[in-house]
Amino acid sequence: MSNNIQKVNTHWQELDVLRGLAAVLMVTNHLGYATLNATQSSSGVAGGLVFIGSFAPVLFFFVTGVGYGLQSHKKKTNRWYVTLNKVVVLFLADLMMRVPEGWLGLDFFGFIGLSGLVLELIRNSKSPLTYCFGGFVAISVMRYLLGPVLRVSGYDQQAWGLIGWIFGTYAAPGISYPLSPWLAYPLVGYLVGYAAARYRVSIEKYRLRVVFGLLILGAIPAIAGVIILNQHGSSLFRWGTVAFDFYVVSFAVILASLSFSLIVCAGTKLTVCQNVLSLQGIASFAVVPLHYFLLYLLVRLQALGLGLLDFCLLLTAVLIVSFLLAHSIESFSQLLRRVQQQKFVWSCLVATFLLALNTLILTPNNPFLVAATRAGGQIVLCLLFVIRPPIFSHFLLRRQTH
Repeated sequence: MSNNIQKVNTHWQELDVLRGLAAVLMVTNHLGYATLNATQSSSGVAGGLVFIGSFAPVLFFFVTGVGYGLQSHKKKTNRWYVTLNKVVVLFLADLMMRVPEGWLGLDFFGFIGLSGLVLELIRNSKSPLTYCFGGFVAISVMRYLLGPVLRVSGYDQQAWGLIGWIFGTYAAPGISYPLSPWLAYPLVGYLVGYAAARYRVSIEKYRLRVVFGLLILGAIPAIAGVIILNQHGSSLFRWGTVAFDFYVVSFAVILASLSFSLIVCAGTKLTVCQNVLSLQGIASFAVVPLHYFLLYLLVRLQALGLGLLDFCLLLTAVLIVSFLLAHSIESFSQLLRRVQQQKFVWSCLVATFLLALNTLILTPNNPFLVAATRAGGQIVLCLLFVIRPPIFSHFLLRRQTH
């Protein structure tokens, strides 16, 4: 299979732009709910911006799958060590989001970690494309055909809501993203990433044709979503369980985002736009705790009830600061990778994280300290993405030796 893939080692700028676009949507949505009143955040231009921002996790989960798909043709040696390190870091970051309020749950970072485990299993299988496509179909059927039947019968809350979580019909406390339909996005992303890696040369050669094709294809779920919305009177609901019309429209957003990234990365004339929007792996992780802390500061400073112009100006400022700080953390992580004493660096980072976690547990009544410690602890976890645990380095060295 790998022999048929056009092996191009150039960096995928489009993937970084997709990450940046997902971050823009995330900040827009969260800032809107934090600084606009209920009426502004649900109507008018401001409400439209906030609604578009609600597709941020869709794009983030999709991009996760794209990243795995792009690497599908690479050798499988030692990939499990890297994946396990990422998964552990992501679940710890998820834990930091809940402490001190609670310990059990599955939120944004945790779901990305879970998706990574699933995608790594699929990538190491003999038929990854079959499993991805079959998984996408199965997830869709479970949520929107079998799920409603379970919901009516009352079986979806059995086994502590596990069945409801699998079929996506039960919004369990502490779990923001049920397996169905959210796992569909990384599975589709894997298929897109695999296709992009295989046909990279053709995409570069016929970029505009690909863009127009994606836009035309994206019009199908967009129109279908409008028809469903008008005929059934449902709402574009996302939280917990996901409405069918939101699910359909989300693929139009994905296709439009792909088109946008291809246009932005079309040539050197848009280099400034590429640099402004791009977020690499560590930066796309770091922007999450950074923007949450900035939002906390804004709410504390009573930046509430904003008008459209003030909201747009504040949004621009928060995006600039968040992206600049995220890039700085990315650069710092690269400096840490060059330090010879990696065991010492890893030990210091782990000790700092444990100190942050302990501070969250012991000082739950200090909101500022909780927000600052939570952000700081997650930023430390960002750095642990690139600093492998000593035991992993030991195993990698042994494999290379033998």
